[in-house]
Amino acid sequence: MKKSMLFLFFLCSVKFAYADGTYVYVEDMSRLHYQLTSDGNVYFRNLNQFNNQVTGCCYAFVLDTTTPYGKSAWSVILMKVASKGSLSMYVSEANPPTSGNPATIDHLGNW
Repeated sequence: MKKSMLFLFFLCSVKFAYADGTYVYVEDMSRLHYQLTSDGNVYFRNLNQFNNQVTGCCYAFVLDTTTPYGKSAWSVILMKVASKGSLSMYVSEANPPTSGNPATIDHLGNW
């Protein structure tokens, strides 16, 4: 019983260690790498260059531009890319899997 409780505690600890969302502050958005796909998703891959606590591989972060929020957020991102402006983005998970289930960009802004 103790071993199973310890194992359960370990699994929960690992889940919480990797499932936390975080902010990524990008000083110059023109340095951001992204790919727009035909289904309306924009994938980002190099957020680790701006916050070393997040995954930097394999387009692990996504923004769905088919939603009202996604359309607005993508517009802001493109404006910041063009002007080399800064932006803070909140990602739902700092270290999502590098294949499947990318973390989402849930909100952004400068404050």
